[in-house]
Amino acid sequence: MRVASIGAAASALAAGLLLGAAAPQASAASFNFFTVEMSNGSAVVTVSNGSGTTIGSGAWASDPGQVGSSTGDTLIANDTFDDGYGIEAHLSTGRVASTRGHASPYTDKATGNLPEGNTYYMTVCVVKGTFKDCSGSATVRS
Repeated sequence: MRVASIGAAASALAAGLLLGAAAPQASAASFNFFTVEMSNGSAVVTVSNGSGTTIGSGAWASDPGQVGSSTGDTLIANDTFDDGYGIEAHLSTGRVASTRGHASPYTDKATGNLPEGNTYYMTVCVVKGTFKDCSGSATVRS
């Protein structure tokens, strides 16, 4: 009788462990950032998803006519892929350009004159809800 009890208890324990085991969590989305810093002080950070599709970019235009901007000292966030994620570009001054909450394709620009010749740092992030994955800092100039 005792052997049967131990066997039944072991079976119940194993069933409980199997039923109580949590399903593996889905892996977080992965993004790649490719940065080009230009000698004129501008920079572009291109963002691609885990399958290699370009989903957007962040850019700094130090002067008018650079990286598609008609104004200088312009921070640009560009979302080109309808995947529910947004793109944010951050400048070390606190300036932010963001596509968060907008349907793709969408571009946001944040402009304003900065003192000439100063060095700043730009970071580009992929955002969705509380999720945020950011590039390293790109060195830019005004």
